[in-house]
Amino acid sequence: MSKILIAGGGFAGLWAAMAAAATRHRQNADNIAITLVSKDSDLCIRPRLYEGARPEMQVPLQPLLETIGVRFEHTGIADVTPTAVRTEQAATMDFDRLILAMGSHVAIPPIPGAAEYGFTVDAYQQTARLDAHVSKLDKKALGASTLVVIGASFSGLEIATSLRDRLGTGPAIYLIDQQDVAGQSLGASLTQDITSALEKANIQFLGGETVTNISAEQVVLQSGRKINAQTTIFATGLRPSPLAKDIGIQANDGRLRLDQNLQVIGETGLFAAGDIGVAAAHDAHNTLMSCQHAMPMGITAGQNAVLDLLGKDLRPYAQPDYATCLSLGASNALFTQGWDRTIAMSGVEGAAMKAQINEKWIYPPNPDLGRDAIFEAILPTQA
Repeated sequence: MSKILIAGGGFAGLWAAMAAAATRHRQNADNIAITLVSKDSDLCIRPRLYEGARPEMQVPLQPLLETIGVRFEHTGIADVTPTAVRTEQAATMDFDRLILAMGSHVAIPPIPGAAEYGFTVDAYQQTARLDAHVSKLDKKALGASTLVVIGASFSGLEIATSLRDRLGTGPAIYLIDQQDVAGQSLGASLTQDITSALEKANIQFLGGETVTNISAEQVVLQSGRKINAQTTIFATGLRPSPLAKDIGIQANDGRLRLDQNLQVIGETGLFAAGDIGVAAAHDAHNTLMSCQHAMPMGITAGQNAVLDLLGKDLRPYAQPDYATCLSLGASNALFTQGWDRTIAMSGVEGAAMKAQINEKWIYPPNPDLGRDAIFEAILPTQA
């Protein structure tokens, strides 16, 4: 019996498991066992966490994996090498092919007080902690009704505008970034709409600023300005899991470099998908840390792990179509198409598209559909 091990149960890992199981079935390769190992029992619909933690954002892994014939090992991963995965219980899991899908985390900068007093919406429990904190704030205390979001790119913009919707007009909300323009990394085509949305939501953007200290009551900026606030939220970019730091060749941002078949460059029989790896998506564009890339990367990696075991030609990964949908409040979102982010929808129409993406498109198939329907949804036979 040959073994495929998938390390990580996020979007990349789960889609890899479904694609591997579908490919195994269609290749009549019953002698291949597939196992997914993850510290989480649920798939967290992470792109929705800016809305706050809600039960429907947790999708149990076991029912779906059981339906498609994939074994689930619910345990944390302590160490990964090209030949073995060691769990937090010191058990060693061997394999014939490995798919790395351990994802990423919000990188909190080394600012005094950040680890102790800062919040993130990086994972479900962290988001729930922020929700609980905000609900208990003493609205009469100085600075209690002031919130600071650090990082004004995609996540920071969504968090800040969602907080305004959730908390009403009372609290002061500051959005701070080292860049001079909010959403600058998203391109000039979005600048006017983003600026207008922040003004309409009464969110004060402080550009060209760096935070130097955080306490339970205050945020201090390099300019010397002090903001009385009891809530500081970091949206300061993502870093790939450090578990693969000694494997393959790393890009400047720490992700593993992958070839066109999503094999880790410099390794044999080792694939990766999602935020932990970087591959060419189309022309001069590489994959980004996003479920938009994690899901199709997972599909390709899952297919190729099976095909590689069977000695068959691998499927090259490519993703020429690129789109984004940036929420700027419950009734406003910017849906863009192409790598230059041309706005195709905005306002209420954009918000409806965002809801469609968040609440339907990025969810895995329901286990009640049955194995064959799940396989068809993930890998259509005509494709």
